[in-house]
Amino acid sequence: MPKNKILGIDIGNYRIKMTLCQNNVPVRFVSERVPEHLVKDGRIISWDAAGDFIKELMRENDISCRTAAVTMPENTAYIRRMELPLMTISQLKVNLPFEFHDYITEDLDKYIYDYAVIGRNEKKMELLAVAASKDLIQNYTAMCRRAGLRLEIIAPEVIAFRTIIQDFEKRHNIEKGSRDYVILDAGDRTINLHFFPKGEYEITRSMEPGCHELAKAYAEAVGLNEKTVKNIDMSALDDQKDIIQDDQQIQDLYNSMAVQIMRVLNFYSFNNPNNNIDKLYYCGGGSRIDGLMKEIAENVELPQISIADLIETKPEFDESMILGPQSLGITMF
Repeated sequence: MPKNKILGIDIGNYRIKMTLCQNNVPVRFVSERVPEHLVKDGRIISWDAAGDFIKELMRENDISCRTAAVTMPENTAYIRRMELPLMTISQLKVNLPFEFHDYITEDLDKYIYDYAVIGRNEKKMELLAVAASKDLIQNYTAMCRRAGLRLEIIAPEVIAFRTIIQDFEKRHNIEKGSRDYVILDAGDRTINLHFFPKGEYEITRSMEPGCHELAKAYAEAVGLNEKTVKNIDMSALDDQKDIIQDDQQIQDLYNSMAVQIMRVLNFYSFNNPNNNIDKLYYCGGGSRIDGLMKEIAENVELPQISIADLIETKPEFDESMILGPQSLGITMF
């Protein structure tokens, strides 16, 4: 969907990332610490405060835009791949809610449903379907309105990754369904591996702890407050390698995280022996920590490639896309 100007917004537990796109090209990227008590466990607690915060960031960064695309954390929506008999759109609207009845304990009418057709033949159709509560969508809409924005697109963050993959394949004339992908998102609360067999989202495996535990260990090792460490970015402390390399707690965390990632990848390959995953695409703040990424490289056989390699943008935006690719991908949906 061509858009003149749209602001992609991804709100995490500790940071908000915003990408301003004009004619589908990123022209501005913002990453800021989220105020305390605004988000908890990936969920926004104060919607009015979130709207005011976005409005202030837009003002401070000279962003003029009226349209927004927002990602939802995966744990705030239900995402399913499903196979159904071939049916019309009107039939699908009636039947789709019942496909979620094993997952949603509330009244099914309290949810909004959407889908993308990812395959079909004469008898069956395969869908990627999403269900999100109407109250949640209304809250996001009100948040954007308070910030002076009209919410045009909202979807789980994995959909943003999916659009990045699809755009990459289209630009490089890669046959649809010929490649498998895995994306490592090294976040503060969790480390996630998102699997996209044949370029379509299938499953996310989340691992704890996330990089907030590293922040605590870094703070203790270098004698700084944990909050100070996170505000200055842990990757900026890599110049204190002598301290970090001698700290057993940090090294143990590196190893534990890397081993968890290795085990998840091995388990996926064991259950999907015909997969052709040949790269580990990485993003998230934790992916900028050299010690962690080196430990992952020692445990995982796949070459590590920045997610920026999947994105067509100017080189000066590569680092930004590593930090917040979701805020770009959602604008492309």
